[in-house]
Amino acid sequence: MKKQINWWKWAFIVLVVVLVVGIGTVVWRASAPAPTPAASRPVNPGDASVTVELNRKQVNALSANYLNKFLKGQQVKYHFLVGKQYATLTGDTKFLGAKIRFAINFVPKRLDNGNVLLSAKGLSVGRLNIPIKFVMGYIAKNYNIPDWVKINPRKKTVLLDLNQYSKHLSLKYSAQEIDMSTGRFKFLITVPTNN
Repeated sequence: MKKQINWWKWAFIVLVVVLVVGIGTVVWRASAPAPTPAASRPVNPGDASVTVELNRKQVNALSANYLNKFLKGQQVKYHFLVGKQYATLTGDTKFLGAKIRFAINFVPKRLDNGNVLLSAKGLSVGRLNIPIKFVMGYIAKNYNIPDWVKINPRKKTVLLDLNQYSKHLSLKYSAQEIDMSTGRFKFLITVPTNN
């Protein structure tokens, strides 16, 4: 007697293998280390500098303008807004065919080298309870992020490397003060004299 093949059994086994491989790939990509920032030219005492003070509305306008140009023609869009307590990254992503909105709250801090470090403090992804490290890793690997923005999922931080951003420009940008409570942000813009 000829044994009949159980197609449902084999379809189920294939589905389980595809899910395991897919989840393993996502976890592997999310936990991979982020690239390290590059060093830049230090400011010389003879360089011409000017301090620019911005309020919250002006920082948000600059951020929107930059991201609109950077993401032009891209399918995935995201926004970066500075509020009274947090700087928030918001956007939409697709998960199992459904559109899901995410938001990550960051506390910004000025570093001694003039860069800005954002430390993740909260996350919302629809109604899902997903670890911040996983979402940040997913964003780092799958979203179009500027080269000067370094996401470190393991430490739950984002480095805004203004030194690298300035590397190929005729101006050098450096954060001088970040005061979220008053909405005051000071940046030093330096014009190198050897240009």
